[in-house]
Amino acid sequence: MADLDIDQALERRLETLDEDVGTCCEDLPRLVEDARSSSSFTEHLERYRAIADEKRLLVLAMLARSKTLCACEVQAALGVTHATVSHHMGTLRAAGLVESEKRGKWVFYRLSDDVNLPLP
Repeated sequence: MADLDIDQALERRLETLDEDVGTCCEDLPRLVEDARSSSSFTEHLERYRAIADEKRLLVLAMLARSKTLCACEVQAALGVTHATVSHHMGTLRAAGLVESEKRGKWVFYRLSDDVNLPLP
């Protein structure tokens, strides 16, 4: 549907509203506050922000396929610096999406056991 059609439909809808405009929206502030104060809201927000980055989503998809990856493999696959890998993996760890294990001077990553995301 073209934007013009949507605008015209909205105008027609607004013309049909009676004088009680806005009464349907009175509960919105409470609904927003209820959602934000939920115990899992911050956790969900952190997870969604972490996977919103293309490179981090690629890492998760790679880990879903290979189970474990060394930081050097992530670096080579993404074509980024070691510092960038460290930043991205730190974000994923903080969001509870990956776990890391240091073996000598190498760090290996895997998906956290409780990750239940539909990964590409």
